[in-house]
Amino acid sequence: MRLHEDIYRIQSLITENKETVIKNMINKFGIYDTIKMVGGYYKIEPYLKEIDKVNFIKEKVSQISDELGGNGFGLVEINVEPIFYSEDEYELRQIEYLGRKQLYVDVYSSDNDSNLGDFKVNYESLPGQILDELVEILLYH
Repeated sequence: MRLHEDIYRIQSLITENKETVIKNMINKFGIYDTIKMVGGYYKIEPYLKEIDKVNFIKEKVSQISDELGGNGFGLVEINVEPIFYSEDEYELRQIEYLGRKQLYVDVYSSDNDSNLGDFKVNYESLPGQILDELVEILLYH
């Protein structure tokens, strides 16, 4: 019964001063637990800073890497399609591998789909849309 009382109290506080309460919960409990308490990622997403998202991604990548026994993992290992990064008339760039401190973007030729190599990108340098996509993917793995 105590859990229900705590949840009710938290929900009451949220309606009073939602932004402050959610930010404090994120700082105290972390993103994952705050999502469980509040009832969904999209309820807290407006209150997340980019560094919160980056820290969550790094923590989750480390956790999954530990489970898989490596320093990172390919998205295919968690049954996720590559994430679009960018493209121009000559190349397609997509995220296929997540490392503990940075991810790898594979580059493919637009002419013949051959892999031209990859390059590293720090999580802190990612555009907000890709950070959001990574958070959503990692929430459920």
